[in-house]
Amino acid sequence: MKHTRAVAAALVIVLLAASACGRDEDSGEDEETTSSTEADGGDEGGDATALADGGFGEMEAVCQDGDASGSTATGVTDTEIHVGTVTDKGGPVSGLNVEMYDAAVAFTEWCNDNGGILGRELVLDDADAKLQEYEAAMTTACEQDFALVGGGAVFDEDPNGVRVGCGLPNIAGYVVSEPARTADLQVQPIPNPVDKIAIGRHPAAAAAYPDAVDHYGIMTSALPSVILVSDQLEDAATQAGFTIDYRVEYAPINETGWDNFAREIKDKGIKVLEYVGQPADLVLLSEALDTAGYYPDVILLSTNFIDEVYAQEVGDKAGNTFIQSVFHPMTMADDNKATQDYLDLMEQYNPDGKVAQLGVQSVSAWLLFAKAAAECGSDLTAECLLEQAEAQEGWTGGGLHAEQTPGNEEPSECSLILTLTDGEFVYNEEATRPTDDDGLFNCSPENVVTVGG
Repeated sequence: MKHTRAVAAALVIVLLAASACGRDEDSGEDEETTSSTEADGGDEGGDATALADGGFGEMEAVCQDGDASGSTATGVTDTEIHVGTVTDKGGPVSGLNVEMYDAAVAFTEWCNDNGGILGRELVLDDADAKLQEYEAAMTTACEQDFALVGGGAVFDEDPNGVRVGCGLPNIAGYVVSEPARTADLQVQPIPNPVDKIAIGRHPAAAAAYPDAVDHYGIMTSALPSVILVSDQLEDAATQAGFTIDYRVEYAPINETGWDNFAREIKDKGIKVLEYVGQPADLVLLSEALDTAGYYPDVILLSTNFIDEVYAQEVGDKAGNTFIQSVFHPMTMADDNKATQDYLDLMEQYNPDGKVAQLGVQSVSAWLLFAKAAAECGSDLTAECLLEQAEAQEGWTGGGLHAEQTPGNEEPSECSLILTLTDGEFVYNEEATRPTDDDGLFNCSPENVVTVGG
């Protein structure tokens, strides 16, 4: 039980997680909201959904019939493209990142209903890494799949280089470890490099609480991959002008010192607290802060805290939170067609599937794959797929998120801030200070900093 809790912590923290085989390249319930749109209907404004025509959000004809042909790579035939999605859903932490596979099920069924990729049907393979079986999952995928799309695994180091060794491309939902972030044959729709970090919440906090910058603290779970993230955040905070007054690592399992941490935060007068961990532990810290009668001016969080269980459990003890995100809020789906299309996609094609933020991230990867694969046509190879995926400038997943530069090196300069208010993750326009044409995201070079230099 202790190990599985630590693993679960590793996943939620690092996410807003053999022998080489040959490949034949030449031979031929934690829902944030629910949809109210009917299968052939539209939003409240009456605009028809594009899903019925193979489009998504701002994108037209994502999937369509055609005459692409040829057995151009492993997993590709005249009529089919075998694609795998990696999760840890079958491991000891039941259902871990299952929303990514659920999104893949919905996407592939919808795509096939609209002609597939130029006439080739998508065949979804379940590349379940089960936490401890990543290498085995890669070995199986090497034997049957053309590509991995829209998934992620906690332990994705791949120490024996199975995926790259067999030439298996990855359009990643997310990557965790440093080796995975820098691996070859990979395009991230939402890049997460090791030497740069997107940190819009720091300038937002400095602008909102200018007197608090001299009293910054950071708490992090004592796991290697998480400590890497906290080191990057501390580096970025220092560059943003914050003075580090407090740093502590807490046990990823069975931590009992929350009251002590709360007293230390109070005694040091910490006004900006960066918290790197899992939502369940922040509930305990929030309760301890409430008992101590002290809250920082603001608690800075990543996208993984957009979690309905956390919202319900923390109740009115959350304090003031700034949650950084690149995604259009699901609570504002009525204002954004792509977000509503994701909800409609799930409702129509996988109504029992889990709707969650990682599912949205997975769909962005699937859209990028479909766009790139269609550009390749009958020349569908790993080289062409990755080249076309990286060529998609200003990638938004049809409007699901702020503009990105697909690849592994450049995080987006755009982000927004959500605040947990009355049990809902509410868009905080004042903290975001939007600068984009849509008036939603703050886009600035100061939102990205180089770290670890």
